[in-house]
Amino acid sequence: MSEPWVVYTLVFILVAVAAQQLQRGFGIASRSRREKRSRFASLDPAAPTETATALRRQSSWLGNSAVALHVSRLILQSGTTLSLSSLAIIGFGLAFVCMLVLPWPGIASIRFGIGLAVAFAAVGMWLRIKRARRMSRFGEQLPEVIDVIVRSLRAGHPLAVSLNLVAREMPEPAGVEFALVVDEVNYGRSLSEALDNLYQRVGYPELRFFVASTAIAHQTGGNLGEILSRLSRMLRDRFRLSRRVRALSAEGRFSGYALSILPIALFAAINLVSASYYADFWTSSSATSVVAVSVGLLLIGNYFIYRLVNFKV
Repeated sequence: MSEPWVVYTLVFILVAVAAQQLQRGFGIASRSRREKRSRFASLDPAAPTETATALRRQSSWLGNSAVALHVSRLILQSGTTLSLSSLAIIGFGLAFVCMLVLPWPGIASIRFGIGLAVAFAAVGMWLRIKRARRMSRFGEQLPEVIDVIVRSLRAGHPLAVSLNLVAREMPEPAGVEFALVVDEVNYGRSLSEALDNLYQRVGYPELRFFVASTAIAHQTGGNLGEILSRLSRMLRDRFRLSRRVRALSAEGRFSGYALSILPIALFAAINLVSASYYADFWTSSSATSVVAVSVGLLLIGNYFIYRLVNFKV
């Protein structure tokens, strides 16, 4: 335990776990207050919820270059409350820790550059995981959202009232997103534009069916309730098929996780047990080439495993 990089790693892990637990505790404590505020605010259509206001503020800086648009949309669709500057600070902090943890010697600027690439790749992966989880929750809520709209339409309510009912009754993320749609319509934006913005913020693929069918029926007329009822049944069938495919491909995904984590876990375990085991390897001239080839083969293997266990349904 006298190795500096081991101490830095343990300190970073402890700080990260403590920060996560504190964030979780504050989140649980403030969740009930946010829900109460959102319920009271929903009584006034002109008063959007706190989360909807944050989403509107984030959506206002979508634009500029293609890279900025991609990063902004990724942050927006992930549902995180962290700003771009906060994520940049986290990335630079992780880069500094990676520079201290990297085992091979070399120039500090090169090690910091490698650590910077690793850190921002980790931040990007974290955002993608949060976006995938948020999309999954929205996909689970979407058939129920459509059923609420269908029941409201069959009761004689107009579409705007049906969308407002979804915004008031559904939990996050569907409730907040539809509250933002209602706000945009109330502020003068057309329903088609508001629904297109909904799809851009959420990014869930099956949401395009709802957006297209609602916009077309709203413009040309027709039995929107019957169309959405059939769409709800179709989405439930697709969701059921997707769950079945994931169950059948679970063994392949577990094999991919095991084959990806095992080399890194063995490397870390060997360094903890015997720090001098790889000393001759890091000082050799072929160390960089061997590490690059190993990482490349690992990435190629993960890509093919991902293609084998992920199907479009």
